[in-house]
Amino acid sequence: MSLKENVKAIKEELNAEEQFLEGVIKAEGFWKKYKTIAIVLGTIIFLAVIAKMVMGYMHESSLEKSNIAYSKLLKNGDDADALSSLKSSNPKLYDMFVFKKSIKTTDIGELEKLQSTLKDPILKDLVTYQIDSISKKDLSNYAAKEGSVIREFALYESAYLLLKDNKIKEAHAKLDTIPKTSPLFGMAQGLKHYSGN
Repeated sequence: MSLKENVKAIKEELNAEEQFLEGVIKAEGFWKKYKTIAIVLGTIIFLAVIAKMVMGYMHESSLEKSNIAYSKLLKNGDDADALSSLKSSNPKLYDMFVFKKSIKTTDIGELEKLQSTLKDPILKDLVTYQIDSISKKDLSNYAAKEGSVIREFALYESAYLLLKDNKIKEAHAKLDTIPKTSPLFGMAQGLKHYSGN
């Protein structure tokens, strides 16, 4: 190699080392400047991962506990310990179980008590329907409420009760309010036909 090539190689090597040192110095300055933020951010990420794992474990544990309690209640609906366990571990499933058990009754007082304890608006609505149906109230009020779950069925039942009382015109008027898109439309038309339309 010639002297010129050696000098050129040494210059390139020095430039590479200089750039490397410059990068190390910049990285050290960056680290000093943002060290606290990086440590805080790392800690937050670590704690978030741990919290997510703990929450997942607690959720799985709660589901398992509620499933065991619900299985016991399916075998013995009067098991107070299983009922209490289900209430604490899964309140929505508890409400469904109590609703399912209470809906079979014709005791309006018990249904009203259930209605006041339920938190789910759909279940409350269904209990309202059941109370009105058992007490032979005019279900038109229920059907007229905003968000009635089984509005068309209430209209159908209301029309049926009117037909039983020989109020054919009022019954037909109620049946006419059932929309064509409703699954009960065909039954409503059949009831109108049967009643002498």
